[in-house]
Amino acid sequence: MLIETLMQNLKEGDMKALEGIYTIMKKNVYLLSNSILCSTEKAKDIMQETFIKVAQNINGYKSKNATVWICRIARNLSYTEYNKSKRSISLEVFEENISDNKNHEDIWVQNISLQNAMLRLEPLEREIVTLFAMQNYKHREIACIVERPMGTIQWLYNKAIKKLKKYMEEITPINFHQKT
Repeated sequence: MLIETLMQNLKEGDMKALEGIYTIMKKNVYLLSNSILCSTEKAKDIMQETFIKVAQNINGYKSKNATVWICRIARNLSYTEYNKSKRSISLEVFEENISDNKNHEDIWVQNISLQNAMLRLEPLEREIVTLFAMQNYKHREIACIVERPMGTIQWLYNKAIKKLKKYMEEITPINFHQKT
């Protein structure tokens, strides 16, 4: 696996390998951090800090699953930051250029609605949903990342999905494009 080769190269002192690790893992680390912090700016900061920690702690890397190891670092840094700011969650508006096209507007409304729904979840639930649904991690991998039993992960995922569905059903009856 490419990432394991890069990790070994980094361990041997090849700092260019860090660039490859970053390229492979940056999206996963960002999404994980953002699911915990609900802040694009803080998630970007954590993403950078994560790869600094990877380089600093590479000699402590012993496992054969680099993605889990890196995600644990990102998760720990994210929760440290989260605990500093203690629930000062703010909804950030997507920084996309949304045209007057109704399809784009519908997508924008759905994205904002889903983001609002995600904010209603507990941080661990948001994290699990992000890892599973957006990053395609398996429940057993998520269990390793968050250091919880797989049964707990499955239960929390199902609970979170039910919350999301309930919230989305509450707001769905609104049709923003009704003809008058």
